[in-house]
Amino acid sequence: MKLLVAVGTLALASVTQAYAQTVPTVTFGTYQKPFAADSLWNSYPVNPVFDTWEIPATTFNPAIQGGAYSSGIFEAKATDAPMLIYPIAGKTGVVDTDTEMSTPTYTIPHWPANTVPSTSGDGHADIIDASLNRIYSFSNLKKNTEGKWTATRVSWTPLNGTGWGDPAHYYQGARAAGPAPTGGMIRSAEAIDTKPLFEHALSMSLDFTGLLAGADRYTYPATAADTPIANKPNTGRIPEGARVMLPPNFDLSKITDARLLKVARTLMKYGAYVVDRNDNTPFAIYVEIGAPWAASPADQLNLVRKSLRRVLGQSGHIDGNGNPRVPETHVNLLSLRGAWTLIDGVGSQGVYDTFSQSVVWGTTTTRPMTQINYSNWGLGRVANKFPTAPKRYKLSVASTGGTTMSMTMQVGTVQTTTAQLGNGQSQTVVWPDKATAFFTAKKPVGGPASLKASLVELSAGE
Repeated sequence: MKLLVAVGTLALASVTQAYAQTVPTVTFGTYQKPFAADSLWNSYPVNPVFDTWEIPATTFNPAIQGGAYSSGIFEAKATDAPMLIYPIAGKTGVVDTDTEMSTPTYTIPHWPANTVPSTSGDGHADIIDASLNRIYSFSNLKKNTEGKWTATRVSWTPLNGTGWGDPAHYYQGARAAGPAPTGGMIRSAEAIDTKPLFEHALSMSLDFTGLLAGADRYTYPATAADTPIANKPNTGRIPEGARVMLPPNFDLSKITDARLLKVARTLMKYGAYVVDRNDNTPFAIYVEIGAPWAASPADQLNLVRKSLRRVLGQSGHIDGNGNPRVPETHVNLLSLRGAWTLIDGVGSQGVYDTFSQSVVWGTTTTRPMTQINYSNWGLGRVANKFPTAPKRYKLSVASTGGTTMSMTMQVGTVQTTTAQLGNGQSQTVVWPDKATAFFTAKKPVGGPASLKASLVELSAGE
């Protein structure tokens, strides 16, 4: 372990030598080890290329702590009772960040009795429910004077998923960049283990002086970013979603604080993702609320700040199992969220269900049902992920109960409509310039049914 405090390249080499071959002893996609092995949270970059720009100093020192702007992470059991989440005072509903619609109450199927939100106005708390493969993430969670739990927004992300949003399900947590606070969190158990570094990338916020402004204020894997503030515009060079790291020539021998040393080793191997904006702190790395953690020396924190660099690229990633990570190529751009208008039929129309990412119907007995989604909520929620001309895309449908769907692409008054596609069917389209799209779903008479669809870009050889 003495080699771990060597200078420069030797320091990074010793970290890699001592640790790169170590496979975590816990199973991925669990309460203690969230997300898949090939999640970017659980992967480290190979041959990273660094920017030269330095994160500016601010009035306050950098922070690594679990204060009011962090989050607690609570484990739900299948035996826990459900809980209704009500709107905060002055609001008529709780916003589901995926459906983008509000509901009078939001039901959490299993509510841990020890749930406590952060004390800041953000009111963050994450609930991990392994029985449902979900992480629930809350904004402004608190108990009102009547003893009811209230929140402004509820998000969810698959426990065994990527830990980041995607163009179809773009907002999956309470952090501004789209992920749940669980992503990148230094957990309570990790804070006291004897491992030389944390087995995942960390999560970080920056002050506006560090963040990039404009349309490029977030980058992959982020799917959103903080709303610009008029009197505090972003003036930095790092977008939300960017990975920042300590370069291989960082001198670990200057870090004598044990906690910060463990963080620094992690920043040299995994780095940290920028997931949020803070007020007047150069960088803040998040620790689970309640974890045994004390502040590190300001001078050493500022040594880290001066050396942190944005990663501009890499030759690949190694996942949590030690294997080369294979990036997903056929990314679904389509969600069926939004308002569906009943055109024909009798009974309760199909509605979008966030957990199955599909439209679901109950039993219909009178005549076939037709409904149309004109909302334009299902495409383009992520910058640079809207279909563009003249690229080719494949529309695919997976359905039950005989349901079908078509897509109509419209430019002005000109419409191009696909076939009405049923289960397992697909059609390739060439996207018209400046087109919008709407969707027509049909359900025959019969029992419960469902329909989900995807739209993926095709490569030249497909």
